[in-house]
Amino acid sequence: MQNENEKFEDLMIDYFSGDISEVDLQYLSNLLKSNNNFKMRFDEMVKFHAVSFATQIEAEKQDNYKKLMKKINDTPTYNISRSWFTHIRKIAAIIILVVSVSVASVYIIKDISSSNDALFCFETFSPLGSQTKVILPDSTIVWLNSGSSLKYNQSFGKKNREVTLLGEGYFEVKKNKGKPFLVHTDSLNVMVLGTVFNVNAYSEDAEVTVNLIEGVVNISLPKQESTGSFTMKPNEKLVFNKQSKKMVSSETDASRSALWTTGRLSFVDETIEQISKDLERKYDVKIKIANEQIKKELFSGSLNLNLSLNEILSYIDVDKKFTIHQVGDTIHIGIKRQ
Repeated sequence: MQNENEKFEDLMIDYFSGDISEVDLQYLSNLLKSNNNFKMRFDEMVKFHAVSFATQIEAEKQDNYKKLMKKINDTPTYNISRSWFTHIRKIAAIIILVVSVSVASVYIIKDISSSNDALFCFETFSPLGSQTKVILPDSTIVWLNSGSSLKYNQSFGKKNREVTLLGEGYFEVKKNKGKPFLVHTDSLNVMVLGTVFNVNAYSEDAEVTVNLIEGVVNISLPKQESTGSFTMKPNEKLVFNKQSKKMVSSETDASRSALWTTGRLSFVDETIEQISKDLERKYDVKIKIANEQIKKELFSGSLNLNLSLNEILSYIDVDKKFTIHQVGDTIHIGIKRQ
């Protein structure tokens, strides 16, 4: 008969290969709760398992970029324009796009007891400055942007296909007519059968944005705020205002919304204020903009995340009208006096 150590080793092999049964998963849960040595060994294996995918993920960024560029049907460079200074002169600046983004992930596994059922809740967190790839049990692929997390429980793929997203995620959902895929955010829900889309739902932002690249998605509010639902079509963008509870849809090139999965920041008619939030998450800094007029400036283009923050800010300030200085981890942006 196997001793407990041998049984634990076998369970770990089955778990990380994805072949563990519900009975064995429950047995593994009991071992982790009852034996701290097993718990420490399991945590170490989880971290090692995450890191082992880093090289593969980095290589896949280039492949992802090629696929997205094919969808966009464009070249790997974009013109960046500014609306505020168009009355002074027309500006055209090109930002070369090079991939070099660190990939890091932290996997947390908790025991969450609900009535008499002991379930695992799986959570993947992408630290600031990183993007993390997650392959769910149903083969759905999810990319998490900097400072984002994804949760799902043991019943995923068996009883349901529900996940909870905090932050930004790009989804390539495996089709399953019998089990719709549901993404919960703190403000709205996205339901699909099999499709490709991007959701930006950071808790600190005033809006939630959904870009549909392929397929069809259904957008609805939580039950307590339910006012019906909205069905999106490919190359459509939906913006939900958390305060007004209003949804606004528009046509867009939705593929651009997912360029961050290739190690870039892409934006179309975004304000300096919104771009600053993306830069804060990427470079783990605070950006304070002193001038309200600067906050509302509109930009279109892409940024190379291999550059330093100072270099990126210099590209944005193409006509050198800003004052930029750093105190500790805070970047202060103002406007030069004439």
